[in-house]
Amino acid sequence: MKRLKASRVALGALICCLAFGALANEADALVARLSLPPVNPTREVISALPQVQAARSGMALALARSQQLAAGVHEWNIKLGAQRRKETAGPDYAESDLALERSIRWGGKAQTDRDLGDAGVAAGQSAYADVWHEAVRSLVAAWYSWQRERSTAAVLTQQTALAQEQLQVATRRVKAGDAPRMDQLMAQAEQDRTQAAEQLAIAREQIQRQELQKRFPGLVLETESQASTAEAPPLPGTSQDWLQRIVGDNHEIELAEAELRQARLRSERARLDTRPDPLLGVRAARERSGQENIVGVYVSIPLPGAYREGEQRATLALADAAEQRLAQTRQRVEAAAQRAVLQAANTVAVAQRQAAVQQAMARVAQLSGKAYGLGEVTLTEALQARRAALEAALAAEAARWDAQEAVTRVLVDAHRLWAAEEGGH
Repeated sequence: MKRLKASRVALGALICCLAFGALANEADALVARLSLPPVNPTREVISALPQVQAARSGMALALARSQQLAAGVHEWNIKLGAQRRKETAGPDYAESDLALERSIRWGGKAQTDRDLGDAGVAAGQSAYADVWHEAVRSLVAAWYSWQRERSTAAVLTQQTALAQEQLQVATRRVKAGDAPRMDQLMAQAEQDRTQAAEQLAIAREQIQRQELQKRFPGLVLETESQASTAEAPPLPGTSQDWLQRIVGDNHEIELAEAELRQARLRSERARLDTRPDPLLGVRAARERSGQENIVGVYVSIPLPGAYREGEQRATLALADAAEQRLAQTRQRVEAAAQRAVLQAANTVAVAQRQAAVQQAMARVAQLSGKAYGLGEVTLTEALQARRAALEAALAAEAARWDAQEAVTRVLVDAHRLWAAEEGGH
């Protein structure tokens, strides 16, 4: 019976591994369809960020602290003494003594210190990975903010060209006597409006570009992605697969777990410290000018007091607080992961609908322009159709970039894109 249960567990684990492996392959293919900067050069940009470098220094600090804890705070002490003995109505004697002493960690304190150092190293690595992850999130948000402004500027540039064509048609009809002078004035005003909107969009795009270059020096910007005009691809697999992937391998949770382990080990260390470390020493003395030579050992044990008990109670409280922070972190990460996965699915669906609306409104605007040229509709109706098409185009572009960012965010949170370096290297 036990063998049957073990076989079922092994089979379930194998199926899980195969499912995650297939999901990972599909996710890698998905990355190539997103409008992203080059993956490998961007990794170097992330690695060079100040906050990432500082976190890498934090790992070095944790390793040094671990070495300190393994060595312990106790050191060898040497005591040297010299004195002169003078007896009444007697000779003077030169005397000296030498002692070598050191406190000894006992009762499992040395092993607890080593475990505490290892926990600190693990916390440092998790903190580094978390900082790396947040840096990637910031880069993704800034990158897509620039893409939105860039796309908006491109749409408005196209609309300016269409407004110019509309002005030419209105001017031709006015000259031919088929339309009133007011149509030319309206068409001219529409062209001026679209030009102003285009200039404002270009200015915003330049600001976003400069901010991106300042925040992420060396980031490759002048690349045309093969997916620059494609719709955002949906996430492969199921929502539950992505939720398990994000929550099961999450640096925030790992950091909270490492901090909880540190807090518990500190509490255990404080409990062990209620039994003070003894001081062991060996002593040699030379008295009465060498007539008496003394060799001996001695032990010194501090008597524990209320301070050590208070320290133990304080560390217990800190461990309880760390446990609650871990529970809070789990809740927050699970909620954020669920929101990110659902948002990715919803924004992709919205982007597809907006793209359909854009195509329909663009067709309406095109037909209205032709109809105005033939005198079948008024310029006001043609301009209204053109504005509606512009709004639809801007909404479609915004929805497309929202969907791409949402999908990219899930890939980043699942560590399928720009995952943190192992050990900071």
